[in-house]
Amino acid sequence: MTLHFEGWKQEIYSRWDELNMESVCKEFEISFEDTFLNPLINCTSETNPFEGMRFTWMPNSVIHYGVLHLHPIDAPTGDVTWEEWFIHTDGFHHHVLRNHEFEGATDSWKGEDLDHPAQVCNIQWHLYNDTNLVPLALR
Repeated sequence: MTLHFEGWKQEIYSRWDELNMESVCKEFEISFEDTFLNPLINCTSETNPFEGMRFTWMPNSVIHYGVLHLHPIDAPTGDVTWEEWFIHTDGFHHHVLRNHEFEGATDSWKGEDLDHPAQVCNIQWHLYNDTNLVPLALR
């Protein structure tokens, strides 16, 4: 599917195209249109809500199909949210991680490995598994 957007939406859509997000979503058995495309189309923000963030798909030593990340481009110096989508043995996960404690966090993670973007390693993250699969910035 070829769509044309203006400004920041074109930048995000082009990145999704590079990652072949439609195929990633098919592997994840989720709807590309409902989770990513339609929220992008319907977003009314004039400025890029993903400024300073990058979508990346990474292979993973534990997660069979790999993990889709929306992570900071640089190691965070302030409060930041990182998101990841993946299928685990207990089903589909959309983790919302923040580098500060927050109400609703149900778990935490801190590590350094090749399974995660370098920018998020060695930082204490607090997280929950979000049942809404749409990226936070597009809601």
